[in-house]
Amino acid sequence: MTIHSRLLVVLAVFIFLAFSCSKPTLIGSDFLEDEKAALKFQDTFGLTFFTEVTDSVVVHSGVNVTRQLITYLCGHLEDPVFGKSSSEIFTQPLLSGIATSLRESTLDSVVLQLRYDTLGFYGDTLEPVTLEVYRMAENPAYKMEYYSNDTFMILPELLGSVTFIPKPYDSLTVRHPKDTTTFAPCVRIALDVSKMNDLLLQDTIVFENQDSFKHYFNGLNIKMSSGSNTMLGFNLLSQVTRLTYYYDTDTNEDLEFNLFCTSGSTGSVKTAHMEHDYTGSPVGEALTEDPEEEYFYVQGMSGVTTRMRLEGLDEIGPAIINQAEIEFFCTFPDGENGELYPPFPYMITQEKTDSALVNSEDVAIALTLTGSSSTTESFNAIFGGKLTEYAVGPPTVYRYNMNITIQAQSIYDGNQENIIYFNPFGKGNIPNRAVIFGPNHPTYAPRLRISYTAL
Repeated sequence: MTIHSRLLVVLAVFIFLAFSCSKPTLIGSDFLEDEKAALKFQDTFGLTFFTEVTDSVVVHSGVNVTRQLITYLCGHLEDPVFGKSSSEIFTQPLLSGIATSLRESTLDSVVLQLRYDTLGFYGDTLEPVTLEVYRMAENPAYKMEYYSNDTFMILPELLGSVTFIPKPYDSLTVRHPKDTTTFAPCVRIALDVSKMNDLLLQDTIVFENQDSFKHYFNGLNIKMSSGSNTMLGFNLLSQVTRLTYYYDTDTNEDLEFNLFCTSGSTGSVKTAHMEHDYTGSPVGEALTEDPEEEYFYVQGMSGVTTRMRLEGLDEIGPAIINQAEIEFFCTFPDGENGELYPPFPYMITQEKTDSALVNSEDVAIALTLTGSSSTTESFNAIFGGKLTEYAVGPPTVYRYNMNITIQAQSIYDGNQENIIYFNPFGKGNIPNRAVIFGPNHPTYAPRLRISYTAL
């Protein structure tokens, strides 16, 4: 059944409920009693979980811009449960207009400015970190699709660096000779003028044509060189994010020209290269062919996912599944600092195609009905997946509750492999993770509840 057909079914159910609830009736009460007798409920299904490595996630698509990232992660994590994770950024600032006034001018300074994205903040964000900037040595093609395991060659010379304590909620005031500007929270990195001055000597076409400019200036690589347990998030599409040339000409002083990381069909390539090392960690020990018992694990970035197999669904007999809801409980293992590693805010279900994991129809329909946003209350009402606090603890126990009705029916009908995958919504944008109680826990084991009509 297509998504459009599913939507018609959902709308038909809403219309039916609206009319059926409008006034009571005594007609056919014996028929209704028969219908009630056919309604069944079961919550004793066996659930088997396997944690597995994610090969990669899409970080740039020139064909489908909705698959591009929103939050670009930069940093390193040393997680006591998930091991080591890292991410670095590749981005192409582009001309904001004709820049011929730069040609043969006198360069005062060059500054890369990066707008913070608080959704990407994770780990220890109170300690100093160092960001370094390098120049890319190859020009990636915009129309290509790039993944988190893709990387690009860079030139060895350091363009600039800054050591700072992140302040993602504090605005920044910059004073120029002519004026003072206040920016939304961001970090500024001064680049080496002698290494950036070469732009001013290029032919006129470099300042007038975007493709010529990208051929000359391939882009920037941003990485964290100090700070072992901090992940920062940046919004590269914000107008606050920019590469600014401050310069003088023969006729004017204190001028500036901005380059931006644009989007759209003629936009720039922006990617994040991610790596994970689970050696010696509990997650590393879980990456076997054996099913999980005490905990299973789900992680953002290009981190681990968990797949689930349903046992006993075929034993309910001929039936139509009216509703299937699954409930997970996550926590912090003994000795872990929960403030450093909060769980991700939204979990979704996915299924595997020949080439990738894609959102389940349950998720796709909810997104279609709610305007492609997982953060709305209407999405939570239709699909769920929102993290909620369940027990104060210590340790705190959180809950995810998800609607898997369409997937459960598809598995029951034999139209889908008996596997459901679980991941954060917007996985590549999220550094968070979740440690979820496994099926052997006496109180917080995963729960699957299915209501069905016996035929």
